[in-house]
Amino acid sequence: MRRSRIVIAFAAVVIAIVLQTTVFGAGGIQPFGVAPALVTLVIIGVAPYIEAEYHILLGFTAGILIDLIGSGTLGLWAMTLTVVAFASTALRARYADSIVLSIVFTFALTLGGQLVYVFLGTLFGQETAAEPDLVPKIILPAVWNALLAYPVFWILRVAFRPRDRSWTA
Repeated sequence: MRRSRIVIAFAAVVIAIVLQTTVFGAGGIQPFGVAPALVTLVIIGVAPYIEAEYHILLGFTAGILIDLIGSGTLGLWAMTLTVVAFASTALRARYADSIVLSIVFTFALTLGGQLVYVFLGTLFGQETAAEPDLVPKIILPAVWNALLAYPVFWILRVAFRPRDRSWTA
C-alpha cells in the first residue's frame, strides 16, 4: 500500500474532526438539535481505499482524537469508531460499487456506532441511556450521514483517484 493513501485518509479524518467540533459542534449547525456524525461517515467512506489493518487503526486514532477534544470518558469514541471501522472493512466489498448500498450501509453502520457508544457509555457510568431525547440522538446522526454520504464519498473518491505523474501529462 502506498503511504499517500494513508496520509489522505488521515487528513480526511482530521478535517472531519475539525468540522464536527466547530461547524457542527455546540452552538453550530445542528438540524433538529442533532449534528451528523461526520467522523463516522469519513471512517466508513475511506474503507474501500485503505487496507484493513490501517483502516482499523485509523478508526481507533480518530476516536482517541475525539475523546481528547471532548470532555467524556477517554476511550469511548475510540472503541466505537474501531468497531465501525472493523464493520465497514468487513462489508466494504458489498457496498464499494453501489451508491444505494453505500447509503444504506452508511445509515446502518452509523446507527450501529451510535448504539455502541450509548451501550459503552452506560457501561462505563455515563448514564447515556438515561438521557432525554435519546432516540433522536441515535437515529438523526444516521439520517444526516445517509444524506451526506454521496457528496462525502464523491470527495473521497476524487481524493483517492490515482494521479498521472508522468512528464508527458
